[in-house]
Amino acid sequence: MGPVLVLLSAFGFATLGVFGKLAFQSGFDRNAALFFRFVGALPLLAIVLRFAKPARPDFRVLFKATILGFVGIGVEASLFFITLEHLGAALTGVFLYLYPAFVVILSHFFLREKMSRKKMFCVAVALIGSVLTAGVLGDGDRAMISPLRDIPGLIAGFLTGAWYAVYLLAGARVTGRGDPLWVSSGVVLGSSLVFGILMLTESAWAKGGLLPDLGPSWYPVIGLSVFSTVLPFTTLFAGMKRVGPIRASLLSTFELVFTLVLATAVLDEKLTLWQIFGAFLILLSVVITARDG
Repeated sequence: MGPVLVLLSAFGFATLGVFGKLAFQSGFDRNAALFFRFVGALPLLAIVLRFAKPARPDFRVLFKATILGFVGIGVEASLFFITLEHLGAALTGVFLYLYPAFVVILSHFFLREKMSRKKMFCVAVALIGSVLTAGVLGDGDRAMISPLRDIPGLIAGFLTGAWYAVYLLAGARVTGRGDPLWVSSGVVLGSSLVFGILMLTESAWAKGGLLPDLGPSWYPVIGLSVFSTVLPFTTLFAGMKRVGPIRASLLSTFELVFTLVLATAVLDEKLTLWQIFGAFLILLSVVITARDG
């Protein structure tokens, strides 16, 4: 069941862009969609903790996890959804997967970890893939999605991958050996707080009311809570215990594949052959980096 659980988590994370787009179409703005995503996940995670009964970590670990969610996910999820607003689910998922290359770069310059030739090769492949994904070679088809036509979206996409790398490195140091489920719950709590504040502030500033005008359909935000948050968090850690972190990281790369398939099937998004090849290079870089530990 280990590989199956990790693949389920990859599928769950892949639904984030799709449900995010559907939430936009239903009338939810960025902060409202993210707030209801995280606040809706909290009671479900509480039920999982109740039945799983993992060892509760020190209060300081939970506090740090909450701050990590408030700051780390507050920025990362905002950048992800800004990219989603500009470029769509497929390309947002592709740019997110630049994070292993940024992890290697940041570890080399700030953590003094030696960059091997293999890691240098992976970074180079990822950067070449990002150039192709950005549509630098042109597409010739107006129906295709090209980040070069939307520079703010392109910048947000790169920043999403870069900040996610910062979040992972900080999270590994801040949370230490705390139980993953408890740490995730703290992160989700912090995320709920920051997006609750942003949603209420934005609504009060723009319309003079406490709550924004919410969309007629709540199915997308329910999907964000259940399929994009609770499902991937719980199945990833359960699967990781069975197959180990290295194999789990390799299996998690299927998230990018699932993202491209879902974006095409549900949202009818189209990529050029060059962009697909660029996504393949980024995925190749991730796989080699994971195998190298």
